[in-house]
Order: sequence, then structure tokens, then C-alpha cells
Amino acid sequence: MHVDPISRRQLLQRIGVLGGSSLMIGAMDAWGLRGATPRGRPALSGQQPTTRVIVLGAGLSGLVVGYELGKLGYDYRVLEARDMVGGLTWTVRRGTTHTEIGGERQVCDFDEGQYLNAGAWRIPHTDEGVLGYCKELGVPLEVFINASDANVFYEENPDVGPLSGTRVRLREVKADLWGATTELLAKAMDAGNIDVPLSEEDAELLVQFLVRSGYLDDEDLLYVPPEARRSSERYDLSALLRSGFWARARSLNQETGGPAPLFQPIGGMQQIPFAFERVMPGRITLRAEVVSIRQTADEVRVVWRDTRTGETSEEVAEFCVCCLPMSVLEGIDVGLSPAMAQAVSETGQADVAKMGLQMARRFWEEDEGIFGGHLWSRSLQLGEFSYPSNGYFMQKGVLLGYYGSSAQAGLDRMPVAGRVEHVLGQASKVHPQIRDEFESAYCVWWEKVPYSLGGYGRTPSGDLLSRLSRPDGRIYMASANASSQPAWLEGAVEAGWRALEAVHARASGA
Repeated sequence: MHVDPISRRQLLQRIGVLGGSSLMIGAMDAWGLRGATPRGRPALSGQQPTTRVIVLGAGLSGLVVGYELGKLGYDYRVLEARDMVGGLTWTVRRGTTHTEIGGERQVCDFDEGQYLNAGAWRIPHTDEGVLGYCKELGVPLEVFINASDANVFYEENPDVGPLSGTRVRLREVKADLWGATTELLAKAMDAGNIDVPLSEEDAELLVQFLVRSGYLDDEDLLYVPPEARRSSERYDLSALLRSGFWARARSLNQETGGPAPLFQPIGGMQQIPFAFERVMPGRITLRAEVVSIRQTADEVRVVWRDTRTGETSEEVAEFCVCCLPMSVLEGIDVGLSPAMAQAVSETGQADVAKMGLQMARRFWEEDEGIFGGHLWSRSLQLGEFSYPSNGYFMQKGVLLGYYGSSAQAGLDRMPVAGRVEHVLGQASKVHPQIRDEFESAYCVWWEKVPYSLGGYGRTPSGDLLSRLSRPDGRIYMASANASSQPAWLEGAVEAGWRALEAVHARASGA
């Protein structure tokens, strides 16, 4: 039978459908597709008080560039079109408002203290750049629970076999898979059917390991479901294999940036940009929408419009570091070279969306013993449905009801109320309490958000990244789109460091 070859891109897309972004990220890590880890913050010296730099965008990359320029004595100005810093590092809380492209306006009605991280939401402990700034700027962190043995798999697809339509806990999958496979291996070893280069004593010790790790009876080597599984029943091995749930049962958790722990700032991810803002007084101009960027051999001129008054102003500097999303930059009157303009046009952003759902009661904790992690399902079309890693045992909480493609199930064509109804209807198949406990929602469809026009950047090809990494005259690209790992905060830091190093070398005559 002929089987058409499948590309790594196609396989990643299928993995993403199977297990969401976390599983896809794990595959990218295994194949080395997320790019090299940044080599560390550049060690720069030499003050430049007479050199002026304009930084466009107060997302994380722009804040990193501005902060480090300040340390080196540069005369710099950060222009931000929004009325707040952070960009994609946006925490939605009570009173937050935005009007989508298309005209629908939302106002967040969450209780005080409740929030949704609408963009970046977790920090792998391997992201040394972001974590270094958290430490330096005094941003307190807490552990982010990316997976819990109490988390649930649920599929309504008959292709998954007998477990279709059944709520299955991760602890059940892990216990039964380990139990069944260790039982098979232990029995085969005991019968001498496995030829392994082990001494008799080592073989006996290996069987002891299998008995202990697989919860086997030490006499007949049969799997006995442990008490921690919460049920004496067991799922058939064939049913588990057909389900595909085994994709989450790994010896090490490599789902997002490496093994646990993962972290999040206490009070929301936007605490990081707020911390940068506090140490950059007078250097950030908010509500400054860039209208045009022009450069000569000696200077860069940026015209911006005050979004409150409509008045225009001009900034002049020796260099410009552009940290705007490529989709936004593409719509600005900017004199880029044809090669750079093409690179900007070809660098895409994810059509990603998030929805927060405030619940009157933390039913997932009280009724089901779930503390953090996710609901895993392809058939429910929820992307990642996740439980908060904060506020345990409090009365209320905000679920991440949706994190996935903005166009899934036609959600991008629906009004906000329709999107919320879709999520409540789908999630109620696993959590029937959700409708009774639901209080309010907030939707962030990033391609509909002004000054973003899309979510995190897609990883550019080698040629594109090479072009974006070089200056275009006196303009330097430093948005996370111009990074080898742009979907994560660390990519924004990496891009900022690279541009900073290049500007400083040029300004210093190095």
C-alpha cells in the first residue's frame, strides 16, 4: 500500500489537533525546532548619552530594549499606541475594555482579584532571560500547574474506540498503561522469554522495579490498580492504545519548554511589563500611534498620532528599534528596503484566541479534585481548556475556557455571545456544573485586537530570520516575530537583546 509522505509541519499540525499547543511544543522541542536558547544577556559597556534611539512598541521586547538602553545612558523614547504597556503580555481584569475590529465592545466584569492572562500565561524554568528580569525587577512568581493526574480526557469520536464518550482521568491512563505494560514485561522476564544482558541478580532487581513501578502483585505479577487510581476497575490495554490518551503518559513532562516547574507572576503576567514601566519613568509615551517612519543616512524620523487628541508629533533619533507586530508594521507608512518589506510581509502571526470564564464556585476543585492543568479533548473544539493555578480554595475562579485557533468551529465569525455559548455548551459535556456556576466571560480574539492584528509570531524560516536580524539602514527589528522562538516571552527577550547589541556596537563604533 502506498502511503504519501508527511512533512514535519503537517505532523505538527496533527499533533496540535490531538493534544493542543502543549503537546505540539513538546514535539518541537524533541526535534530541535524551537531554536537555540538565547546565549544570555549581552554584557555591554560604555555610556552613550548623546545618542538618541526611538523604540516602537511597549510589549516585552520594547521594554527590554528601552530598559537596557537606559542602563547604557542612551537618550531613548518608547512609543506605544495602547493606553498601557505589555502588548501580548496582557492581563484582563475588572474594568478592562477593548473594541474589536468589527465594532463589538467588551467590558470585563470579573470580580476584583480575578483575571485572565489573555496572551502569555506560563514561563518554563528554562527561560532564563524572562526569569532573570523577574528576579531583577522584583516580580514575585508562583508555580504554574501544567498537568495534574486528576485532569480529564474526553472524546466523542468513535475512532478512539471503546473509550469514546467516557471521562478518563490522567491518573487512570498512567496507572493502567504502566500496569499493563510492566505486567507483560515482568511475566516475560520471569518466564525467561526476554534475552537481556543482565546478571541473574540484576534481572531480579529489574523485576522488583517493574513490580513496584507498575503496581504488580509480587507473587503472580498481575497488575493491581493502586488506591491512588481512585477505582479498582481498569481499562483494557487495547482500548487505551486506541484512544491516543497515552500521548500524555511520559516518563518526564516535556510539554512546554522542558520539565516542571513552570511559573507565573503572582497577580497576572502583565506584572512583568508593569515592573519595567516602574523603572523607566518618563521614557514611555502611551496612546502614541505610529503614522510613518522615514530615514536618511543620518537619522530616523517617526511621526505619531495622539489617539486621544488626534494631534501629531515627530520624534527624531539616530536609530529606531521596531518592536511592533509585523502585521501592524506592514500597514504603516515606512520606508523599508524591498528585501525587508518582503520579509515583514512574509512573517505571519498566529490566529489565536482566548476566553476567560468567571465561575461563582470553584466546582473543579470542590466536586472533582482538579487543581490546575487542562481538559484534553479534540472533539469538543475548545483548544486548551485549563484550570487556574492560583486562588486555590477561594470561592470564585476564572477558567481558561478556550485557547486555540480563532477560526475553529467558525468562532471568528460569531459575536462574543455566540463564542461564549459554544464554549459553555461544549465544556458542559464534561463539566455539567459549568452553566449553573457561570457568571461572566471575556473574549480576546487577537486578530481582532487593534495594534495587535494577530497573536504570537510564527517561527520564521532561516532566510527570513536572517533578513529580520540585520538592520535596514538605521531601523532594527526587535519584535518577537523576529526571533527563533517567537511564540514565547523568551523570544521577545532574545529579539530585544539581539537588536540592542547591534545598535550599541554601531553607536560605539565597534
